[in-house]
Amino acid sequence: MICLYCHHVINEEQTLMSLFKKDEPLCSACRSALMFKYPGDRCGRCHQLVTKAVDVCRDCRALDDLYPEINKMYTVTDYNDEMKLLLHRYKFVGDYALSEVIALLTDFNFKQYDYVMPIPVSQARLKERTYNQTSAILDALGVKYTDMLGTKKKKRQSELTRRERLNSINPFYLLENVRDLNLSGKRLLIADDIYTTGITMHQAANVTKVLNFQNIDVLTFSKAHHI
Repeated sequence: MICLYCHHVINEEQTLMSLFKKDEPLCSACRSALMFKYPGDRCGRCHQLVTKAVDVCRDCRALDDLYPEINKMYTVTDYNDEMKLLLHRYKFVGDYALSEVIALLTDFNFKQYDYVMPIPVSQARLKERTYNQTSAILDALGVKYTDMLGTKKKKRQSELTRRERLNSINPFYLLENVRDLNLSGKRLLIADDIYTTGITMHQAANVTKVLNFQNIDVLTFSKAHHI
């Protein structure tokens, strides 16, 4: 079998247990590299690396004061060296097939939510890339999702400094048909490809508060660190 990521032949040692398992589409080396998490203490909320373990880091406290809508945050892996290369190929080179690789790394119970909402991309970015990177991962996972927001973002988030992101005006708005849905008391999961400063997720959650969700959680497929 060929590894879906590195395209090398998978030569894993055969054991009695492996005979009863499905073929693994990723070789162990690629899976280990992509799932590598940096050692160290973390914020118990956003999973940011910190100098000393805390329940809630300073950044989370600041964001929660501005946008208190998010309950829990989950992440699949760190924005490590290999994941950085993967996401560059996936988002900026147009390697759509890598959505399947990220899906294979994702072990998460989506069924606990009534609605899953991907973070939107601007129409200009969608025209350039031809796909929403988060929606494509959810498609690969077989997860049903609902587009609820549009965005007026003009610059890529990667082009903004951390201060510029934190000071940015909320670019998200509700799509017209969303208000017709009966969402009061429902559980929402917001999904995005990467958590950097957290401002994107918090601003998106803030716009949905008028829909009266009972609970809003967040899942990102990678977590960037700044210490």
